[in-house]
Amino acid sequence: MLNTAKFDVIIVYNGSIATSASTTDELITTPFPSRPSYNLAYSYFLKMLAVNHLKSAFSTSGDIIGSGIFQSYWTCQGKIWTKHAHTCQTSQIFDKFSPTDQKGKKLRTLLFASPTINAFNQPEIFEIFFDKQKTFNTLPSYAIPTVTVAPGDQGNITRSLAQLSALILAHPHALDFSDSLILKDRFGAGGLNIYKFKFADRSNIFKMITDHPKLSFILQPLVKFDHGFSYHGLKKSADIRLIYLNGELETAYIRMAKTGDFRCNQHQGGSLSYLKLGEIPANVLTSSRAITKKLNKKSTLFTLDFIVSNSNHAYFLEGNTGPGLTWDPADEIDKYEAKKLIRSIIKVFV
Repeated sequence: MLNTAKFDVIIVYNGSIATSASTTDELITTPFPSRPSYNLAYSYFLKMLAVNHLKSAFSTSGDIIGSGIFQSYWTCQGKIWTKHAHTCQTSQIFDKFSPTDQKGKKLRTLLFASPTINAFNQPEIFEIFFDKQKTFNTLPSYAIPTVTVAPGDQGNITRSLAQLSALILAHPHALDFSDSLILKDRFGAGGLNIYKFKFADRSNIFKMITDHPKLSFILQPLVKFDHGFSYHGLKKSADIRLIYLNGELETAYIRMAKTGDFRCNQHQGGSLSYLKLGEIPANVLTSSRAITKKLNKKSTLFTLDFIVSNSNHAYFLEGNTGPGLTWDPADEIDKYEAKKLIRSIIKVFV
């Protein structure tokens, strides 16, 4: 193609979140008009690529028009973003988009149609982590017992609860599970569409499912973990996130639920603190290394979330192939750790 710019690396973000550089709206001057922290993070990413003598650009999944080819792209100099309304090309993609529908899957297939185009993240791991039932089926020795609820009448719920009860009874640490269960979106994230019920509360479980006809749900027992992990003498519901890059543990932090809640996500009011290696429970480290070995994928960025039961057993909660690279501008430690992670990612390209 004439006038096609060539780059060493192109960051490709989900087009439903990032704005294409092809927009003619003059008021849009950054890829993330309503998310300033995202602009900061990705301008830093591009800056560090340049420091390492890698020519780079930023584009979106909506800009994909061929294998490694995009219809438009952004560049950044300092804090100034510039739109380029012509094509660009690369052989190395840092992919920050994971398709969840047929259109997105077709675009990803097109992007990597040529064997010369390299993806940073492996789609096989995304498939395992995106589907929480598949997560359990792939990693049953580490994950919380999980059953998918078939849509329909209350009879399906009764059968699903019976299946879950059988898994719990067969579990080596069945006493770790409370008399409550969690109903959650099978493909959800961010702590959204997660609900707690008693096992016997079939009618309200059925109502919640019928109130959300477009969602697919799973059932899990609620692990008793409100004082399973102590952080600086403080015991409360918490999960531990380990970030792996290129098969190695890069960083870790704890997310603590707000008082009265069991969800630890920051989006749901949870607080975050980074952990030193020696502060990570030994059983969490052992399980995370075993999972990483089983996944056996290099040059991939992913997170593993764990909880520790009140009886000190580690449970794999979920994984994520698209962890955020942003930071809280008011938190210097968060800023330092996020920038360190970005620099580590860039080392894979160098």
